[in-house]
Formats: sequence, C-alpha cells, structure tokens
Amino acid sequence: MSRQPVRISLLAVLAIAAVQSRNAPRLPQWEHAGETTQVVRRLLLERIDAIAQNTHCRQTFGQQMIDIDVLRLTARQTRFYDATAPEGDLKFSAVVGKAASPDATLRTLASRVMADAFVLGYFDADRYVRTKHVVLTTGYLQQPDTNDGTLRPTTREEKQSLLLHEILHIALRVDDDDLNSRDLCPLRLLAFCRRYQTAGSGEAQ
Repeated sequence: MSRQPVRISLLAVLAIAAVQSRNAPRLPQWEHAGETTQVVRRLLLERIDAIAQNTHCRQTFGQQMIDIDVLRLTARQTRFYDATAPEGDLKFSAVVGKAASPDATLRTLASRVMADAFVLGYFDADRYVRTKHVVLTTGYLQQPDTNDGTLRPTTREEKQSLLLHEILHIALRVDDDDLNSRDLCPLRLLAFCRRYQTAGSGEAQ
C-alpha cells in the first residue's frame, strides 16, 4: 500500500495551517507592542548615533570597552514593552518563549520590580540568560519633580539614558554591580556627550 497520498495530504494540511497562521489577525497587545518598539527604538538609536558622531564621546565609550556598533545592533534587535499600555497584559512565556510558573503578565512583573525599566531574563540551569526584551514601567514615563514631589513627564534625555542603560545590560551581558564597578553609568558617560553642535566643530555634540 502506497503512503504517498497520505504524505501529500499531510503536507497540504500543514501548508493551509501556515497560511492561516500568517493571515490570522494579531492580538491588539502585540500590535501595540510593535508600535512601542518602533518609537522607543528610534529614540534610542538617535542617541547612539549622536554618540558615534562625537569623536570625544566615541573615544570615551571605547575606553570603557563599549562597541558602538554592537550597541546599535542590539538596539535594533531588542523589543520594548510599555507595562502601562495594552501589551502589559502579555505574559512572560508569550514574550520570551519560555515556560514560567507562575506565568505573570508584564504588568504584574513591573509592579514587583523597583525599576523604571528592566530586561526580561530567566535561569537556564545555573546560568542567567538576559533576553532582548525590555519592559518599561511608569518611571519611564513619569518622574517625581524635585521641587514638590509631584509627577512630571520624563524628558527625552532621561528616557534615552534609561534606554541606554538597559541596552548596556544586554550588549555587555552584565548586571548593575558590574556596570557601576566599571563606571558605566549612562548618566556619567553621557555627560561627555553634548547633544548640540558647537560653532566650527563640524561634528554633532
């Protein structure tokens, strides 16, 4: 008895399923996460490009063994999620592709982490794996005003410094202790990198 017809039928079913999967509407949470990623990635790449165009700043990063090209590539490969937006309902397993117990939503994880942003990660045996998924919390959008403590919108520079910090975690595969011990705090690094071009300098500052 020939099995060829059965194999052909199975291939046909798989092909139909693949087409249906591609044509299936994406959940609103994923659509919004895509929009968040586009906006945030553009903001981050703008700052990285400014750093690359500034000779002194680029040298300062180089002295700290930070490859600007690696930072740029990492930024383009990383996805960003606003925990306060619709994508906050996405679960860890769906985002990372790893089973988790309990399988919390990004919004729940954000409520448990005292950070303005954080990189999703997991343990593989005794090794900690940092993914290329960054969750943005309320602190990314608002910060307490130093005068009266009321919340104010974060500035463009504050957002870029925060994003750069998270990208350093991913690109260098290090934690906060390592960044601090090597004086890699983005706020200190960016102090060397003025944003605006000075007269006759011929390069972005």
